[in-house]
Amino acid sequence: MSTLEAQQNARFAALDPLLPPIAPPPAANEPLVVSTGGRKAGGLLTHVVHAPGSWPALWGPLEIHDLTPVPGDSGAAGLAALLDAWRERLRGTPAGPDSGCTVTWPSRDAEASAVLLAHGFAPLTCLAVRPPAPPEDAGPARVAVRRAGDGDVEALTGLRLAEWHYTSMVGTAVRRPGARALFHAEVVRSLRFSGLVWLAEADGVPAGLAACALASPAPGDSIHGRLPPGRWGYVDTLSVAPEARGGGVGRALMAAAHGELLRPGVRGTFLFYHPANPLSPVFWHRQGYRPLWTMWIRRPAWS
Repeated sequence: MSTLEAQQNARFAALDPLLPPIAPPPAANEPLVVSTGGRKAGGLLTHVVHAPGSWPALWGPLEIHDLTPVPGDSGAAGLAALLDAWRERLRGTPAGPDSGCTVTWPSRDAEASAVLLAHGFAPLTCLAVRPPAPPEDAGPARVAVRRAGDGDVEALTGLRLAEWHYTSMVGTAVRRPGARALFHAEVVRSLRFSGLVWLAEADGVPAGLAACALASPAPGDSIHGRLPPGRWGYVDTLSVAPEARGGGVGRALMAAAHGELLRPGVRGTFLFYHPANPLSPVFWHRQGYRPLWTMWIRRPAWS
């Protein structure tokens, strides 16, 4: 382990006890090293281009430049120096409107938040965690929750599309052609492979869904280096039909989901939500979730 990594791990441990040690980076990353105030700061740069019509293209810019900072003990000054050097590295690089620069950093680091805001970044997505907790109120009796099956594919697809349309206004989603077919395929995949999909009905009418899974951090996935090792419950999507919001549908779905996800040996549950969404942060905080990591974005990318 390098000195910078050891310093960074010590800072993370002081910031938040749930932050895991730094994960080994993919070999394809490009290093970035700067000095500020006599201290070294490092980082890893990644450039990804998603194909139009692909699943990732529904959730953000087609072209993403990402920085994984490792400022060590240089603190906010080191992060600022890394962002300045990154901007210079990208100077002259073509960047269209469908592009962005991203940084993911611990949510509790207020000093880093100030630096990112000063460099034109905005908080876009939070990875939030919830420890195992006692059973919750299942919501009003008029809301019935059951495990979804193959006969519910069209209803589930419609609910997921409605959530995605809303997220395109307040989160990461980007409206693109062909979305319905991608969501239909994703619903079928969720039913067949995780099986942890619930449908809520109010007076017999589909009112919401919860699509979940069980996951363990592993190299190459989105939670590697983000969560401590072990088994976690993942809340992929919670969608409540617009006309059913405020009626306890979300609470009923999460009572069922948490009851199934929190099996013996599961460390807790996690999900991603958007801070700018006027509905989800309040709901998830009441459900016992709190931010662990925040993904920041600058759109379009520096050029």
